[in-house]
Amino acid sequence: MPLSGGPLTFEEDVRQIVGAMPGIPTILDGSFLVDTLPPPADNLGKYARVTDLFGSTTDLVLAARTGAMMYWKPVRPVFAAKQTVAADMTLQALKTPSILLLDGNVPLGTTRKLTLSTNMAFPGASFRIKQRNTLGTILGALNVLNVNLGTPVAILTGGSQEFVYDVVDGWVQVT
Repeated sequence: MPLSGGPLTFEEDVRQIVGAMPGIPTILDGSFLVDTLPPPADNLGKYARVTDLFGSTTDLVLAARTGAMMYWKPVRPVFAAKQTVAADMTLQALKTPSILLLDGNVPLGTTRKLTLSTNMAFPGASFRIKQRNTLGTILGALNVLNVNLGTPVAILTGGSQEFVYDVVDGWVQVT
């Protein structure tokens, strides 16, 4: 006999059982894009399946709270990808890989800007940025903006920098 008193599928029966058990994590029905996630405040402690996490992967995110701040955070927050720097870029938590292996030419006299966005940033979000080019392919400048220092942080040819998001201080340079 179905739990609800009417005809249900096995999956619906299991959902009812899990929903009635306290402390069992809930995964929201369906799949979401990062931009279509429901408000985290309405789903604290629940998981959602996202199909475009870090731009290209499917994984779970959790609705969480730190103080008054409510946010979605990835269950597995580290994802690496290679990207070519052909123009200025905005790096956004949940949308941009947390480890960026950058290549591409930056011509002499050109400054490419990587802006760290606070949109969708969550406590502990991080970006590790590695400039993979060899000397001579990056003749211009590669600068990271929106760091709490107030001045751009340069990434030298072959160098790397790491940044972490803090609720109070915003994006903080850690290396």
